[in-house]
Amino acid sequence: MSKIIISTYILSKWMHILPFENICFFLSGWLSYDFTFTKNIFRNDIVGKDFMDKLKFPKDLDRSCSQKLENHIGYLSIHVPEELIIAAGKIPYRILGSEKPAKKATVHLPKTFDPYVLACLEGALEGNYRSLDGVIISNISDAHRRLYDVWQSAVNSQPVFMLDVPKGSDSLRKKCFRSGISYLKHGMEKAFDVEITDERLNLAIELCNETRQLLKKLGEQRNLNSCPFSASDFFKIIRWSQTEEKKIVNDTVTEYLEAIEKRQACHKNETGHEKPRIMIVGSAMVSPDIISAIEEKNARVVCEDLCIGMPYFKSLVDHTDDNPLESLANRYLTIPTSRMVDTESRWKSIMESVKDSRTDGIIYFALKFDDIHLFEYPYIRDKLQKEGYPVLFIEAENFLTTMGQMETRIEAFIEMLEG
Repeated sequence: MSKIIISTYILSKWMHILPFENICFFLSGWLSYDFTFTKNIFRNDIVGKDFMDKLKFPKDLDRSCSQKLENHIGYLSIHVPEELIIAAGKIPYRILGSEKPAKKATVHLPKTFDPYVLACLEGALEGNYRSLDGVIISNISDAHRRLYDVWQSAVNSQPVFMLDVPKGSDSLRKKCFRSGISYLKHGMEKAFDVEITDERLNLAIELCNETRQLLKKLGEQRNLNSCPFSASDFFKIIRWSQTEEKKIVNDTVTEYLEAIEKRQACHKNETGHEKPRIMIVGSAMVSPDIISAIEEKNARVVCEDLCIGMPYFKSLVDHTDDNPLESLANRYLTIPTSRMVDTESRWKSIMESVKDSRTDGIIYFALKFDDIHLFEYPYIRDKLQKEGYPVLFIEAENFLTTMGQMETRIEAFIEMLEG
């Protein structure tokens, strides 16, 4: 009884100072009592929060505002080979755009352009990327093609490269893309006074393949009911891995996986509550806000078919042949994004991910004026519904869209899945 009185006194004195989980830990040890309601808190704290703190994620969407980016080369598309950048002695940096409204950008490009392109241009005009050594823009849409022109004329004097990416992945298009990569390689060699050898490319391929394998292994944890991290944290890890040096990414994720394995060995019988499993498909999403909203409504995001999500690490570069440029062309041209494949092939790819992740429902997220995803949505929706999968469509004008209305619709969708 005296222990309870003392513990209550300590709780009253420390509640406004210490984190809740620290107080629970102290009391559980003092009373020799198992606080079962804190297990989920500790699960996320031991191998989740500490890890996220270690990565030092920025509070804003684009860390370039607070970090110098010398020796980095920026890129916008998932179809740009990171291995080529690494082989040139540089660090790949995925440009995610400014979180400010696109005011300066609309002086140069129409307001009806892809919001992701406008956000990237806004960040560039704000000076967020002035310290980059160069920028690679892919010719994957008219908006990106116009962005290349504006970046050259209105941003700064850093080298800006264009990579032509043909639509489709037959032998002729792969040959064309290989030529495009080769042209980009020669341009980078000239701009940075470096020789990009096959040996350097093969080493870079091995490094990036290791990153993909580690991220895939980490993602497989989400198939467990007692997943030790949230989907929003996983999204941040994927986003971070596209802006950080790959050696650091690999070492950090390896350490995290080891911590998870140790924890699982100590909690073999722990199971979590089965929640509705949701997959997100659609436009570029640079903020985890929607994912967080889903999790707050008592559901789980188990897969993100987004260019910053699962497609980034799903497939490896097969470099068994003697031509690394050929290997890169084969891998990067066969990523099944909306722009790259026909609608039927796209549907098959989505359906494969739905089954692999045991998805209960799909949220299709589309940015306004993102014509490619808006065009494919009705077909994908109808096919999914025929297979018995509920679909919620969310359209946003930009990354700053108010979450209030979205949260209401997400909550209603999750309640339907639960019912």
